[in-house]
Amino acid sequence: LAAFHAFNLARTPNFEPRRGAGVPSYVAGAKTPLLYLPVRGGPEEEVTGWLAALDGVAVEDLPTGMNQKQLRQWKRSMPGHRSFTVLRHPAARAHAVFCRRVLNRGAGSFGKIRDILKGQFKLPLPDDPFSTTYTTERHREAFEGFLAFVKASLAGQTALRVDASWSTQAQSLTSFAEFMVPDLVLREEELDQLPALARRLGHGAPPACVAAAPDQPHALGAIHDAALEALVADTYQRDYLMFGFGPWRG
Repeated sequence: LAAFHAFNLARTPNFEPRRGAGVPSYVAGAKTPLLYLPVRGGPEEEVTGWLAALDGVAVEDLPTGMNQKQLRQWKRSMPGHRSFTVLRHPAARAHAVFCRRVLNRGAGSFGKIRDILKGQFKLPLPDDPFSTTYTTERHREAFEGFLAFVKASLAGQTALRVDASWSTQAQSLTSFAEFMVPDLVLREEELDQLPALARRLGHGAPPACVAAAPDQPHALGAIHDAALEALVADTYQRDYLMFGFGPWRG
């Protein structure tokens, strides 16, 4: 009885909701037996662009949106298939999501969430992020507010959904494992290993995977320092622990 913990208080609590395996988001090679399991907020455009260039097709022609039955059929039709995913440093990932989903007011942005962050959480978001009045100082202040929101979101302290774009990458990989485990887990700085993977599957001269362009309107390097890194590490403790991330180096 002395060793019995009714409430499991010795275990580090994790309030982040479980996610589905996300099979419809998987992207397959048009001809090459490769399957990409994208972690939202990562270098998705760069990797899918590489997959398309590998087989000489448009990105729109890559098989995706499959359900579990269709994916099993794809696997059976592609003997020797390999699957992979790509992790991004938590600081770069959070900043990319902030710029593309929150600051951005165009396609792909989270308009309703942006309005809630601006009104309810008092994030100092600009009406025009490309205005000359939106300085790096204002950008850092807004990004710090976003990190505070994400930390509360992951702890289950907000009514807003925990979007896959800012959920932990550890949770994403756990979700993948509900259906399948990727053969290869790369870091973004290891994308130069993708051509070697393609060569093992029969490609003689596979293209290189291009690096992601700096975020707009301000790059992470313009605001990053030890204090900001500490905020990111506090927000994404689970990812730093699980994957051994060190400070972001640019």
